[in-house]
Amino acid sequence: MVKKNKPVAVTMGDPSGIGPDITIQTWLRRKELKVPNFVYVGSEDLLIKRAKKLGLKINTTTINSINDVNDAFKETIPILNIKTKDVDPGVPLNDSYRPIIESINISTELALSSEVSSICTNPVNKNFLSKNGFEFSGQTEYLSYLCNDLFQPVMMLASEKLKVIPLTRHIPLKKVSKMITKKLIIDTISIARNDLVKYFNIKNPRIYVSGLNPHSGDGGLIGTEEIEIIIPAIKELKESGVLIKGPLSADSMFHKDIIKDYDLAICMYHDQALIPIKSISFYDAVNVTLGLPLFRTSPDHGTAYELAGTGRTECRSFYESLLLAHNSTENCRSIN
Repeated sequence: MVKKNKPVAVTMGDPSGIGPDITIQTWLRRKELKVPNFVYVGSEDLLIKRAKKLGLKINTTTINSINDVNDAFKETIPILNIKTKDVDPGVPLNDSYRPIIESINISTELALSSEVSSICTNPVNKNFLSKNGFEFSGQTEYLSYLCNDLFQPVMMLASEKLKVIPLTRHIPLKKVSKMITKKLIIDTISIARNDLVKYFNIKNPRIYVSGLNPHSGDGGLIGTEEIEIIIPAIKELKESGVLIKGPLSADSMFHKDIIKDYDLAICMYHDQALIPIKSISFYDAVNVTLGLPLFRTSPDHGTAYELAGTGRTECRSFYESLLLAHNSTENCRSIN
């Protein structure tokens, strides 16, 4: 059970990206925005130098105990310090790889032990990590590994206007059809439904499911995945009491008059889900990891190297990520 009144652990992310910028900008607006208390798990020196680069004034405190965070946060950024080599904004260094992972590891340990309420991860560059030996396709998959691969992680993108889940994530489009199974659909929707009840207080979520093919296969004329896989999965879920509808044609299910009829959209692949939410909620969408024994959010954007250190970053998605991490875990309810 998540303990109440705990801070959120904020990971360092890629030190060459905009993670330090948006962390600093959000903390500086803590009183105006009522920013939830957080602890930065990363380099204190990095934050100080980035603030100087941005022409901003911050105060930092290296803490020894999570119990010190809430008091320290009023006037300083509380930090669990991780040493990193100097990096220039926008220029990733191979030597910065290990501190990125260390930050995720420490934050995960804190969340699993309930010392923090949740994790908010700053953006990383998957290609950069991969070139340095990182064997996971993203932070979502790595968090599952840190939880001993005992749980199936589900990636949801959420805003006030829309919540979407891509059934398959970071894989080539040519592999999507082979990855979609009846079990994957049922397991993903079951996990999502439970966590919408637990963390979002949606008592009986209404779920719409897209088809894979244009016009949802058009009765088998443009593909048979809907007939052979998606429809049987939906039928089984419906029989178990899930409020579910589909498969619907993805080109129409995100119209403004339709999205008000459901709480969650399940899509078959990455862009089918992310294009509509980024079109509707570009600055305030949040990446949420469901299905794990911890609650994790992340801003729905990348490292944006070209903006790092320029002062032209937008911290709205990071702020919304912090707020969602705090509010969802403070208000979470037990599932029988």
